Amino acid sequence: MPLRDLTRAAIACLLILAVLSSLAIADDAKPGTGSVSGTITYQPDKEKPWRYARYFIKKSKTGELAETVVALRSSSLRGTKRLGEPKTALVDQQLFQFTPQTVAIQVGDSIRFLNSDATTHNVRASSPIATFNENMSPDFDYKHQFDRAGGIATPIQIGCVFHGGMQAWIFVFDHPYFAVTGEDGKYSFENVPPGKYRMDVYHVLGRLRTSKSIEVTADGKLAESFTLSPSDLVK
Repeated sequence: MPLRDLTRAAIACLLILAVLSSLAIADDAKPGTGSVSGTITYQPDKEKPWRYARYFIKKSKTGELAETVVALRSSSLRGTKRLGEPKTALVDQQLFQFTPQTVAIQVGDSIRFLNSDATTHNVRASSPIATFNENMSPDFDYKHQFDRAGGIATPIQIGCVFHGGMQAWIFVFDHPYFAVTGEDGKYSFENVPPGKYRMDVYHVLGRLRTSKSIEVTADGKLAESFTLSPSDLVK
């Protein structure tokens, strides 16, 4: 077959796969539910410099904010059935830093802690949600399952007893409508039951927090973006 025909055939296959993929995504949406999506950004203030900007903002001009927890809050969501099987998230200790430093999971999920450094580390938590204290030699790993939720208000602080500057935060929710933003600052929730909610936005390491009321409608697509600033610093 001529090269031009092969190219056309390849493009046709890609188009078919794209259509099938979009149909599959559409099929995942449950009728009668809604979706919420948006972007979290940071607006700097020259009079109030935020020292964490260089760690969590890769594009200073647009300000997309990484490692921000976004979650819905309502008494109607408590104990909501999980979307899928329990998951295991990874948190590594590398270059004397937890990576990632912010994790959000649902009750029943686990976190596997790794140590990629050539020195002994430790993972320690002491809270009403979870308590553990494990020394970790190089290449050692420790897995912990979380069976209690603290929501947005009670994250679990993780530390290393040998290196006081290391810290991470784990948020445990009793429903599946939460996310941690990546470098693009984006989040999205699918299959959200119609109703009124409080939407919480919390950058725990940078101590930035805000919230607002939203309403999700059946089969609706709600766009909600947030811009955090020094005025959102937790006092």
